[in-house]
Amino acid sequence: MGSVWLAIIYIGGWILSMRVFGYFWKNRKLAINDAEPWFGEHVSRDQYIALLQQAEPEATDTQLTAALLRRAMEDVIRVLSMREDKQVLANLVKQGTVGDDIWTQFTLSEKELEAEIMAVIEEANTFKEGWGQTILQTASEMTKQLQKELAARKEVEARKQALRDQEKTLKPKKEAGENSTEATAEAVSEKVAA
Repeated sequence: MGSVWLAIIYIGGWILSMRVFGYFWKNRKLAINDAEPWFGEHVSRDQYIALLQQAEPEATDTQLTAALLRRAMEDVIRVLSMREDKQVLANLVKQGTVGDDIWTQFTLSEKELEAEIMAVIEEANTFKEGWGQTILQTASEMTKQLQKELAARKEVEARKQALRDQEKTLKPKKEAGENSTEATAEAVSEKVAA
């Protein structure tokens, strides 16, 4: 009789442990599916699609190609960002600092980005045959130029701020120097008067 109870407790323990494991496994899978995308909204893609669907007034080819180029530029920025993030994330996963769920989320975002790039190439080929092969290169060059311009603007702003800070520090020193020269001039004039 005791061995029957022992078997029932043993089987019950296994069933309980499997249910607990299943509960946590299910929640983990749901967390992966509900995870936030690696990047935020793809605004330039949404703008391009809105232009395509616009009925009154219909968008011109120039507007559509410009919107498609902006979309491709955003994709290039995302690809470059993912290349940098992939190396860092791989090291973190290897060290055990970051869980596999984040790596899974990253690979899903990577696949979504690949699909987005293929869609951009297909759209580019609808405007001009063969443009799909060069649109990403053009977008990459435009992105690099834009980054150079932004860096130059930041440098100019940093220089202006440094000059403002320098003027602020020199102004009190000048005022202190003027006060001491006035006191010295008064002392000299008093000695001359005496």
